[in-house]
Amino acid sequence: QLNGSIATMDSSGDVSLFCRGLLKNLLSRHGDRFKLVPGEEVTDFEVDEKILFGVTSRNQNGDFVTRQCDKIVLALWVRSAELCNSIGVPCPVYPAKGHLVTVSSRFDYKYNIALRGGVGYAAPMAITNSEGRRLYRLSGFVDFTTGNKANHERVDALVDAARADLPDLEIIDSSACHRPLSADDRALIGPTKSYPTLFLCTGFGSRGWSIGLGGGKLLAIELLGLKHDIDPSPYLPIRFN
Repeated sequence: QLNGSIATMDSSGDVSLFCRGLLKNLLSRHGDRFKLVPGEEVTDFEVDEKILFGVTSRNQNGDFVTRQCDKIVLALWVRSAELCNSIGVPCPVYPAKGHLVTVSSRFDYKYNIALRGGVGYAAPMAITNSEGRRLYRLSGFVDFTTGNKANHERVDALVDAARADLPDLEIIDSSACHRPLSADDRALIGPTKSYPTLFLCTGFGSRGWSIGLGGGKLLAIELLGLKHDIDPSPYLPIRFN
């Protein structure tokens, strides 16, 4: 049995709004056990004779802080591989940079549009601007690079391809983002072989928004040692050992 809701249009989710709501819910339900430390960046693991017992992080003031932990979940986007490599844990997750362009048009499609030349697609968003023009999210291209600046040639190519179906489009904004793509295009969820107290939840590629909640449930079951609803083996990090 699957529980969920069906959106009448694609790309109707607001990730920032969702995450703020999720944080509010966590604080409301588990405020006595849940603590968010904003502005800290994990820089190293603390290891003693193959026992992983904590992390070192840098706070907003630039000071280094060591935090001891019973279990650690690593969900650091494309930086997951960097930290795992520092302690010899296999984590083949690569920075696949894609480009996004938000445009508006008076054409009101109800479905995704495959862009000419196969360079990407245009997804109608569930909102219109003040002039009643439908907003669309153009998405396409994959470049394996660590640079995070948008490539204007990529942006222009997406826009030019979209004009075949949205001839009156107007550009609102453009950006580039890295998708943490794993070697076999499946997320890494669960404990690592070398350090049983280190759990990974990364490598979702472009599907983090789509399957993130399912991945979180799978991770929670692993952390708590509960019975699985599905076979977790396709997602276990141990498959890369």
